[in-house]
Amino acid sequence: MLKRQLPTLMRITLPCLMLSLIAMGCNEAPLDLEDDTPWANAIHLPPEPFEEGDAEKGWHALTHEGFMSCGLPWALWDHDLAGFLAKDMLVGSNEVVTLPDRSGNNADLPHILTAFTTSDGVDVVNLNCLQCHAGFFNGEMVLGLGNATADFTGPSDDTDTSSFDFDEDLLLNFGLNPGEVAEFQKIAARFAVLAPDIRMRTIGHNPAEILAVRLMLHHDVNTLAWSDEPLTDPTVYAVDGGVIDDPLVTSDPPPWWRSSKKNALFYNGMAKGDHRGTMMLASSVCVDTLEEAAKVDALFKDMQAYIRTVQAPAYPFAIDDALAAEGAPIFAKHCAACHGTYSADEAQETYPNLLIPLEDIGTDPVVANAGVVHAPDLVSWYNDSFYGEITRMEPVDPETGAVGYMPPPLDGIWATAPFLHNGSIPTLRQLLDSSQRPNVWKRVDYDSTNFDEDALGWPHESLSIPQADAPAADRKHIYDTSYWSQSNSGHLYGDGLTSEERTALLEYLKTL
Repeated sequence: MLKRQLPTLMRITLPCLMLSLIAMGCNEAPLDLEDDTPWANAIHLPPEPFEEGDAEKGWHALTHEGFMSCGLPWALWDHDLAGFLAKDMLVGSNEVVTLPDRSGNNADLPHILTAFTTSDGVDVVNLNCLQCHAGFFNGEMVLGLGNATADFTGPSDDTDTSSFDFDEDLLLNFGLNPGEVAEFQKIAARFAVLAPDIRMRTIGHNPAEILAVRLMLHHDVNTLAWSDEPLTDPTVYAVDGGVIDDPLVTSDPPPWWRSSKKNALFYNGMAKGDHRGTMMLASSVCVDTLEEAAKVDALFKDMQAYIRTVQAPAYPFAIDDALAAEGAPIFAKHCAACHGTYSADEAQETYPNLLIPLEDIGTDPVVANAGVVHAPDLVSWYNDSFYGEITRMEPVDPETGAVGYMPPPLDGIWATAPFLHNGSIPTLRQLLDSSQRPNVWKRVDYDSTNFDEDALGWPHESLSIPQADAPAADRKHIYDTSYWSQSNSGHLYGDGLTSEERTALLEYLKTL
């Protein structure tokens, strides 16, 4: 990854700016909360110890080893006749590249896949973390960027899961041995259970939260043994105590390069301590024993170390240095106290690690309330499990009882459209001017070279009809902010800026 490079003029103005911001308390310390500012009620989330890992080994584990624990038999993937079905199942329409320095079965695989040998000795291939955490910008794959074009919109609720049942004799005729047949049947059965519940409404939406919930429901809290039937009550409750009929949580995958600065993981900051426990949970489709979990944990110690080395790319287009310099003091006044300060010298950067209470930030409340209102039993499940011994789940601030969201570091923010934790706002300009936010919209296309350099986001069109009323073929391309978890409200801090100030601030954000 390229390190971000600040324009010359910014390198001159930033040192003075940094001194004033550090004096405000941004450098890992609580802010002065005595004035009426957006951060007046902010809660500082302090650092906690991490287990050390080896970043180089972590990259190898991500691209060569079996943290997914199960997969599609390599014999089926590599089959002359059946291989095209296997490739469609795992790759589909995803844009893919190959990765350097991969060997063996991994040498020519798409970047979103890893080949490995299971604990039962079966050679398999399965999706890896890069399916969600490697996106494309300006025609190039950016490692660690959230994938804003992944299609998780199918299968639907009425999918016939019997279609995932394959006759054993047919699989044997494909050349699979009994161990490979058992491996295929295992992953097909998991897919049949999980897939109908993790489909998203719109391309680019990420099912990680829902998948983690389903994995907790189907694994025994003490032994991690799998059950096709839920072992925990799957009911999701509304704020008024009623039941949410379609509890689809919309999430935008964050970039990995934020992780090295954050003391707590997730948009709501609920993962405290060493973060790898929650990372592991999201990939535990076939982790059914404590012994297997311990093996995966050893890999994630190194993978976490690697993830914390990933840095944001440099803005690939022209920057107006003078205009960016005008935006720097605007950023200092309106943004830096929550989002940190930035410098050509990374050692001089600051990030305050704040939790902004929900009533102050005003953004969609579902994720903030998830472990408190909507599914509190799952927090108990997690903290009582193997994973909770590593990473503590704490959705409520223990001192104030507040829930809210962490303003993220803004490194590479220009590359991370759409915006807010649920991806409800297509451009940064609209984030800074709530009157311009569309309620129903769709991207013009999924071409990563088609980027709006003025608004900083993806070209899109506003629609006058709700997603449900659009032609069936168009629905998966449409974002409708009227759905539960999909509101584009809140974060109104840019509304008071003039158009000129907003333009200058956007130019400054290109330097981060």
